[in-house]
Amino acid sequence: MKIAVFSDIHANWQSLEAVMEDCPPVDETLCLGDVVGYGGDPKRCVDEVMDNGWLTLVGNHDRACTDPEILEWFNDDAATVVRWTVDVIGPERLEWLRDLPDSHTKENVLLVHASPRDHIYEYVLDSAVAHANLELLRGKLCLHGHTHVPGIFGFSDGQVTHDYRVDTFRLAGPALVNPGSIGQPRDGIPMASYGIWDVDEGTFEFRRVRYDIGGAQQAIREAQLPERFAARLETGR
Repeated sequence: MKIAVFSDIHANWQSLEAVMEDCPPVDETLCLGDVVGYGGDPKRCVDEVMDNGWLTLVGNHDRACTDPEILEWFNDDAATVVRWTVDVIGPERLEWLRDLPDSHTKENVLLVHASPRDHIYEYVLDSAVAHANLELLRGKLCLHGHTHVPGIFGFSDGQVTHDYRVDTFRLAGPALVNPGSIGQPRDGIPMASYGIWDVDEGTFEFRRVRYDIGGAQQAIREAQLPERFAARLETGR
């Protein structure tokens, strides 16, 4: 069984469309959260995910759309986009965001947006945070997003390892596997990032896709959202 693993679409229709065109035939698609936020096409992206019936988890930007108290943790520009998103997507899409779960287990693998110990908010970016979360997994695997940086944290001889920008990786627990971001990559490569999980072979393939960055920037600018969210798409930072 092959499963496409998407994360952090962030209302970037051009990148989502490119990923769907690139994606090989799969049996299922998972989305690890943050369908909205930052980008200018939240309605189109939410509709695509909803209509396809993908198993989708809640991300921090998704949650902020239905729990405004969370916005105090957001920077001003990100909060501006959340408020705009709430205004434009309509009640049906908001209700869908509200009902998204914060975790799921698939084939004995934990699925979350952020981390095993904090499903929505914690960033796994360094060895100390990775170590604490790897210990919680007790030898199992976790697929997560949130950082917008593809890679795998694991253990080797008691030390935390970080395989970054790998192509295909043979899965062995414990491990934290991040497919990267479809809509706003932050590893210096301005290409959409996602993964293919081959359950039978026990592998995870990282894939990168070029997309219409100019079109995504235009959507942000036409919505009069903060310019920095358009500009950063060019650099992947």
